[in-house]
Amino acid sequence: MTSLIVVRKMVDFGIELFYSHSYDFVRKKLLTANKENWDSIWLPDHLSGIPGGAIDDFLCLWPMFGSFAELASGKTLGSSVTDPHRLHPAALAQMATTINHITGGKFILGIGAGEGMNLKAYNIPHDHAVSRMKESIELMKMFWKKGKRVTYKGKYYQTKKAVLLPKPVSEIPVWVAGNGPYSRRVTGEVADGWMPIGLFFKTFENGKNEIVEIMKEQGRDLSKFTFSVFQRIYINDDEKKLQEQAQMNTLSLSMQPSAMKDLGYWKEEFDQLFKEATGIEPQKMSLLKIDREDIVKFDMKKLETIAGVLPENLIRENSMIGTTEEIIQKIKKYLEAGAQYFIFEIVNGASSKNAPFTYWDVARIISEEIIPQFK
Repeated sequence: MTSLIVVRKMVDFGIELFYSHSYDFVRKKLLTANKENWDSIWLPDHLSGIPGGAIDDFLCLWPMFGSFAELASGKTLGSSVTDPHRLHPAALAQMATTINHITGGKFILGIGAGEGMNLKAYNIPHDHAVSRMKESIELMKMFWKKGKRVTYKGKYYQTKKAVLLPKPVSEIPVWVAGNGPYSRRVTGEVADGWMPIGLFFKTFENGKNEIVEIMKEQGRDLSKFTFSVFQRIYINDDEKKLQEQAQMNTLSLSMQPSAMKDLGYWKEEFDQLFKEATGIEPQKMSLLKIDREDIVKFDMKKLETIAGVLPENLIRENSMIGTTEEIIQKIKKYLEAGAQYFIFEIVNGASSKNAPFTYWDVARIISEEIIPQFK
């Protein structure tokens, strides 16, 4: 499919400060980022860690944003990402408005349909997740625009002459994270930006083109929409370490049947094998379905069989793993596919044992050697 033309904007770069086990630690990351060339600073919204991962420590992003606005005045702040299940749209809209006021309008609300790790163990209802997200976005935008006498009659949310004042000092962009067909449709219909995580170049381009067509159907203004790329990034000049990092990510792809299908590597016989390995039908697999208790029950040997069909260098060539020069070339490929904004979560370890490519080194490399190439 030929890439559709999207109105070109200046390329911006954001950094996500993942893993907030202590405020002092995340504050140190913030102060460092504030001195660097990042356009925006982002925080995840987690109760617990990613299934299969070891990180579980997450302070709440909303109060941290209050201090961030003072400590990093002038930087745009963003949530990467919240969901529509843990907070009523009125409460979420008020929190977003507050950060919008504190930052002088420099806030982006990133939202997704939700993830099982933040919902299942806590027994938080999350049925019809994408539909709930759409209604949440619609209702928040009504609050921000009208301020009072807001009446909304949705399937999941209803208000009657509700009030939410003061209004934001400027429009609050809502960016949707998600790459399912319905998520892309909702993005094209009601969102102001798209921020899918970890998509390969071609998958990103196809999704972007689909959203463009939906926006055209809706008569929406493409110049007011942002196509962003959210990627975990690992930079090193040691080929062995780069290959090890890529191999770690290969097995995770076997747990994403839809992604493997998009890439053309899914086989019909994998349907039964995947269900035996996970207890979930491939077409129903999503981050909403699983948490840590599910992951530990997976039959990894069977998933390794599925992963075995993937070319050895597939992950390395299609993700933000590489030398500085490789990363520059990959950013250019995303730009060719229509990307306008990059948000990076640096996965290099912060301790000195990872020198000369610690988290701090990589943040500096991106700031000083990569970002200026695109400004």
